[in-house]
Amino acid sequence: MRKNLKLIPLLITIMVLAACAPAAVEEVAPVVEEVVVVEEEAAPLYGEPTLVTEGLGVAADLEPTSDEITAAIAHLTDDDSFVGIIACTYSTDYHSSVPDAAVEYAESAGIKVETFDSEIDVEKQISGIENFVSSGADVIVVCVFDPPSVESALKEAADAGVYIVQYAGRNVAEFGGVSISIEDEDLGKAAGEYAAKLIVDELGGEANVAILDYPDVANVVVRADAIRAAIEENAPDTIIVGNYLGGTTEFGLTSMETALQEHPEINVVASINDAGAYGAMQALEAAGKTADDTIIVGIDAEPQAIEYINAGTMYRGTVDTAPAETGRMTLKAAIKLLAGATLPQNIRVPVNLITVE
Repeated sequence: MRKNLKLIPLLITIMVLAACAPAAVEEVAPVVEEVVVVEEEAAPLYGEPTLVTEGLGVAADLEPTSDEITAAIAHLTDDDSFVGIIACTYSTDYHSSVPDAAVEYAESAGIKVETFDSEIDVEKQISGIENFVSSGADVIVVCVFDPPSVESALKEAADAGVYIVQYAGRNVAEFGGVSISIEDEDLGKAAGEYAAKLIVDELGGEANVAILDYPDVANVVVRADAIRAAIEENAPDTIIVGNYLGGTTEFGLTSMETALQEHPEINVVASINDAGAYGAMQALEAAGKTADDTIIVGIDAEPQAIEYINAGTMYRGTVDTAPAETGRMTLKAAIKLLAGATLPQNIRVPVNLITVE
């Protein structure tokens, strides 16, 4: 009997605990739900980006994930926050295509952007950079055409916490910027090698060549130098009569008119871009040159150049600088920077030669 009496308190305790168990579970559940909600809200937020400084990245390295796009949008929550795009100029197909493609991609991804046209004017570009910084830009995408002149403005922007993405050059690494660019040496080499091939195959290895240059832009000088080196190496009997100002159709026309007065024997033009080559072609045609005796090779693969190539004119080839792809790549880099992701500091855009074949 005593043994049974001793069991009674134990049974009562077990029954009380069992009766309380469901209430305890119900009280804990809401706490767990609140923790999950907090984690879901915090997940898209990233820290500072990590830049890989060794080697050259490729376009695939910039493809953002959906989480990174979400994080970039969250980074631009302020009414004043945006990505600023500063073009070198809108006066050529290449230089208008890059920012246009960047804006199109940004809008499709839900990223706020504003644009500015430097008009190949250093003071305007500096003003554009400063205005974007004061207006609340978190990223500035910029085409730098005169690096020494705008370096200070870009460094001040970076010091103010603005991420810098440069295209068409590599001059922003020292203050943590990202560069997306076709190598100008690659462009010039491709154009020069094709011009040399045509000289050897069709002109017996001898020609009188004018190079259209644009000496005010440092990276374009690299391009022109590569054109010259490729022609001299691959068609050594060629005479290069000189470098002439190109860059725009008007400059190309005026320069070629002058060049033909000095050297009427010019029968090959290799240009640092298509726009300048259009003017050169006008001058050559006015001087009686034809597709049977004259060759033009440009760079940029603008639609007009491709039309000339397909029509069998003296315009024989151009090098594709992929402006639309470049524009998209700049915005993808901006998204990764805003998301605090890992990306290469220097990314290469591929070069493709376009001929009638």
